[in-house]
Amino acid sequence: MRFLFAIIFLLANLLAVFSIRSYESAGMFVFENPEDVSNSLLYFALILVFTALVILLARSQKFLAGIIYMLTLVSIFYVLIPFLDVFAIFVAILITVMLIKKPHWVLLNISAFLLAVGISAMFGISLKPLPVIVLLSILAVYDAISVYKTKHMLSLAESVTKINAPMVFVIPKGQEKMLMGVGDVVIPAILAVSAQKFTNSPEIAFIKLSALITILGGFLGLILLLCLMEKRKGAHAGLPFINTGAILGFLSANLVS
Repeated sequence: MRFLFAIIFLLANLLAVFSIRSYESAGMFVFENPEDVSNSLLYFALILVFTALVILLARSQKFLAGIIYMLTLVSIFYVLIPFLDVFAIFVAILITVMLIKKPHWVLLNISAFLLAVGISAMFGISLKPLPVIVLLSILAVYDAISVYKTKHMLSLAESVTKINAPMVFVIPKGQEKMLMGVGDVVIPAILAVSAQKFTNSPEIAFIKLSALITILGGFLGLILLLCLMEKRKGAHAGLPFINTGAILGFLSANLVS
């Protein structure tokens, strides 16, 4: 069952790459200068601020839920704009209300999947590969520290799971739940989208070789992580495995193309 996460990873990455033109046409760029490495540092700073906010508000579940669902509404709206135009707001409201009133792991996964695809595409078209590689490297180290050392990422995951926020993918397994953070999909997918947009690489169907091998590298990193999780129970940091695989895939693709 755990390997269903690998399928989610592949589909989200491929759809993010496939959605590039839609987000470009809608002008959904996050940064003005895609070459600026400081954009990566800003992204990381925002992650730190959001993490701190969730942890600080964890004791007030209702207040935290209100903030998270407001962010969910806005995020889904922006993700759907290129495809639904003004009607995106109605779909975003519907999904958010359903998450609040009748949360179900299928709806949670669909919402998380939409966000993963859209966020990956928007940031990928806004950052060239070098800033993305810097971002992936920083976040891989941060993820390892926050899971194995400070363990505050475990508190974050617990908090968002309690309020059924679409920040994790969930697969039920009896009385337990298997979880994978949306960031484990989004962060490496940003590099795949960036490779698709900014590199001069041969194309296979709709995808450039550099983007495809980047995705495969991240996929292999995820498979390695899932195999480790089968042998060693408990929480594990995903980004050190997945980001390393994606970066190595990108670098190897650019060496051969």
